[in-house]
Amino acid sequence: MRRAVLAILVVLVLPACGGGGGGGSSRLSKSEFDAKADAICDQYQKKLDDIPEPKGVKDIPKYIDKVLPTLREGVSKLDDLNPPENLQSTADEWRQILHQQVNQAEALKKAGEKGDIAEIGRIANEANNKNKRGNQLAAQLGAKACAQD
Repeated sequence: MRRAVLAILVVLVLPACGGGGGGGSSRLSKSEFDAKADAICDQYQKKLDDIPEPKGVKDIPKYIDKVLPTLREGVSKLDDLNPPENLQSTADEWRQILHQQVNQAEALKKAGEKGDIAEIGRIANEANNKNKRGNQLAAQLGAKACAQD
């Protein structure tokens, strides 16, 4: 059981970047986008790594409370990156998935508060699938630090 809880948390926490908009700034070159996205992912991953993992289901809500602000901040930073035009649709899909993972973290908190192991497992499976796709998209964008398994 503990492994399942940690697996979902790893799935939700590792891709701690994403977003949805591209802000109003001028478009970045591919190399600029890659470098900035990787720097953001590295920065926020280090912050997430400093948060102790929960020991069990009852610890999930407090853990998520600590993780969510960092996830949201990382998402926001990546929202401000304006990818090259030819990568816009890939970036949009990637950001959408990562926003969904933030929502999954919120759902995981609720399931943890209820002690609902079945719901935690369902969220874990869904998050794992989204994480795989998100990692594929991050790799296509060249954001290697954001494409972690």
